[in-house]
Amino acid sequence: MSEIRSMEARDITAVRELMVQLAEDLGHDFQMDHEQCLALYQKMLRHENIYQNFVYCKEHVVVGFLSMVLYHTWLHGGGTALINELVVERSNRGRNIGSALVAHAKIVAESRGMDEIEVGVMQDNGKALSFYRKHGFDEEYMLLGAEFS
Repeated sequence: MSEIRSMEARDITAVRELMVQLAEDLGHDFQMDHEQCLALYQKMLRHENIYQNFVYCKEHVVVGFLSMVLYHTWLHGGGTALINELVVERSNRGRNIGSALVAHAKIVAESRGMDEIEVGVMQDNGKALSFYRKHGFDEEYMLLGAEFS
């Protein structure tokens, strides 16, 4: 049996492991330990109208994770949903888990009155670009970023 549900504190270890995989796939190191992940999760819970975190469970085991932010802008009065992270456990990729998580995110965003849903993707991540295009995302604009040291 599979289900998508809101992330809970008991999912921290599994979600952290998924984030390690995502970081490795992007050529980065995931720096947060369990306690830091728990603290971040608790901070997000205090603003659950903004932060939405979902897990995909297969036979009660977390194998997928999607995190998004809901925010409002002057141009989109209803608001925008932004997918920040989406990761599926390596051995479960290609089984429509990511597709199910994106579909769920769209339903949640629409039910919250959002005008649109967006995602940021690394320019050289061809698999992610192809995945999101397949799910109705297109290059509406370019997102620029600057990291602080």
